[in-house]
Amino acid sequence: MLHVTSPQNPTIKLIRSLAEKKHRQEHGLFVAEGEQVLHRACAEGWEPVYLLSTTHAEPWDAAALLRVDEKIMGQVSAQKNPPDQIGVFRQRWVDSVKPEGVWVALEDMRDPGNLGAIIRTADAAGAAGVILAGQSCEPWSPDCVRATMGSIFAMPLVRMEQKPFLDLLRAWPGESVGTHLKATGSYRRPYKSPTLLVMGSEGRGLSEEAAAACATLVRIPMKGGAQSLNVAIATGLMLFEAQKL
Repeated sequence: MLHVTSPQNPTIKLIRSLAEKKHRQEHGLFVAEGEQVLHRACAEGWEPVYLLSTTHAEPWDAAALLRVDEKIMGQVSAQKNPPDQIGVFRQRWVDSVKPEGVWVALEDMRDPGNLGAIIRTADAAGAAGVILAGQSCEPWSPDCVRATMGSIFAMPLVRMEQKPFLDLLRAWPGESVGTHLKATGSYRRPYKSPTLLVMGSEGRGLSEEAAAACATLVRIPMKGGAQSLNVAIATGLMLFEAQKL
């Protein structure tokens, strides 16, 4: 265990740099904060590259622990009230999609808070994984990781360019179901397994190409005056309906 007292320590400077996307991409690392989140990481078999702590080393007593004071923790943390522990982990992507259960595909998802909420909901609903297609934001940003509340460590994540994504929609062996405002059928229906739920971006929804590639299009009925739902809320409704929870 190393006791770090200077904010100019190279490791501390590295961890602070991970707040920026370019440095996360350069090093292939991301930051997760809080003891509860780190316990979820441990339960899912993740080992931190670095572990900062103001108190103790649990749950990784043998990890690369750096003992820091509250001042340094406050400089590293992205939260107003810094936690007692911060972990740095290697990013993980799944290489391919195994068609089983219920998958969620997100096309051009731009908001990291929404993405984090969707990953957390997919974990709660027992989804098989989440596909980030097209120009979707990366899931390793502090806002996204914080919104997952630890589910980032449990949910398989796949990234795909647009063409392979469209090919996947067309070839999906069960049913690929996209949400679309112009669809006539309700989302409250039976879903063929394996199921691929396809959600568009917050602003424009599904692209024409993705909508055309889906086997089925559905809509979520709305009684009030709002024209659309928040994409994280809509994805949650779709997930729990597809899983019949």
